[in-house]
Amino acid sequence: MSTSDLPAAPNWPSARTMGAEFVGYDAESHTAEMAFDLPESFANMRGTVQGGLLAGPLDEAMGAAVFLSSGGKLQLSLDINLSLLRPVPLGRVTVTARAVKGGRRVTFVESELFDKDGKLCARATATTMTTEWPSEKPEGDG
Repeated sequence: MSTSDLPAAPNWPSARTMGAEFVGYDAESHTAEMAFDLPESFANMRGTVQGGLLAGPLDEAMGAAVFLSSGGKLQLSLDINLSLLRPVPLGRVTVTARAVKGGRRVTFVESELFDKDGKLCARATATTMTTEWPSEKPEGDG
């Protein structure tokens, strides 16, 4: 699986809301890179991105890392641990995410979010479960 198998700009609702685009993937390190144009609607009272909304881009990139490293399986986040390191201005951010260890069903993932100046602003780790695409459910599964 490679980034050539992915759309340049993901077209599902959550990705569109965050202005997501795929930047690259390194198969050797299982690392995906995505960029996001965070909208004004993500602003808190200080005018920076509301902390909880930063989980979205971090989770989206971790999902891409799992998707690419697992050969195209979807991921379901079982938990996400988020560390907010500095305020994040609205606008473009970059997220790198790496599938750290994948098993038959569970993958451990980590990600880092950088502002437009390359400053590390947030980190996340997650435990995910790989799943088949909804149309690939075994007969009788409900």
